[in-house]
Parts: sequence; C-alpha cells; structure tokens
Amino acid sequence: MEQRFSPEHIHKTARIFSEAEELAGNYFKLSTSDWKRFKYDVRTLRDLDANEISNEAFATLSKYTCQNESFDFGQRTFSFYKVCLQDHNILRALKRDPDISFNGLLLYIAVHELIHIIRFNKFVTLFEADELAKKEEERIVHETTSSILRASPIFKDTFVLTCYEKYTHKM
Repeated sequence: MEQRFSPEHIHKTARIFSEAEELAGNYFKLSTSDWKRFKYDVRTLRDLDANEISNEAFATLSKYTCQNESFDFGQRTFSFYKVCLQDHNILRALKRDPDISFNGLLLYIAVHELIHIIRFNKFVTLFEADELAKKEEERIVHETTSSILRASPIFKDTFVLTCYEKYTHKM
C-alpha cells in the first residue's frame, strides 16, 4: 500500500493551496469572480481513481467536461479540473532529501498546477495539446512558477526552486 498524507498534511495542503491561489491570482491579476469561473478541486491519493495515480509525477491534472442542467440558456457545459496530488511521490521525495520542506514543495506544486488551470481557462494553451506543445507548456509553467515564488515574501525554500530550475530552459 502506498504511503498517504496524514491529517496534518491534509490540513497544510488546504492552507497552501489558498496561498497558491492568492499568489497565482495576483500574478495573473485575477478577481474573486475569475476564480469562481475556474472550477477545480484538489484531491489526494486516497480519493483518486486508479487512472489518476502516477508513479512519476508529484501531481497530475485531470480535465472533465461537466453539464449544468440548471441553465436554460447560455453555456451548459464547462470544464472542471482535478489536481491529483500523488502523496506517495511527494512523501518519498521528502524522505529522500531532507533539504526539501513539505510546505515549500507543495507550494511549488500548487502554484504550478493553478497556473495550468488559469492558462487552460483563458485559452492561452489547450489541455488537449500534442506532446511537443505539452513540453513547451511545462517549461513556460515552470518558468512562471519560479518567477512567482522568487518574488513572493512568503516563499523561503530556494532549494525547491533550484531543483526545478532545469525545467525552465528552452529545449
């Protein structure tokens, strides 16, 4: 059985995603109403379907198309994103490298995934892109994540930024 987040990790995760939403929202100049349109949820390993579990990533992003039957006019379908945190991979990295903090790593992951959600919702890029476009999207999102966190007074984990630095360079 894979190692899962403790109740303390879950509590921290909720707080960290709130911080990440504020950081990403400020960077992209989003309002509260923008965030209400960007529908997403965060789930940990115990709530993931088998097809949402990865042994490579710290988090994956799933996209679902939802139907809103209550609308009589306008857009009846909308995109919903699920941030699938891979507890086992995150906890393994923390155990492997004591220089990485849970808060620092998770804030990086949260900001990174929220940037994807923002970019998909604003149609800057498409979720259903080809592999080359996905690689470039990852580079751009890593670069933007790094910029946001370097400018943030609450982010102190420069070791995490150093670990991801190689993903910010052009291919």
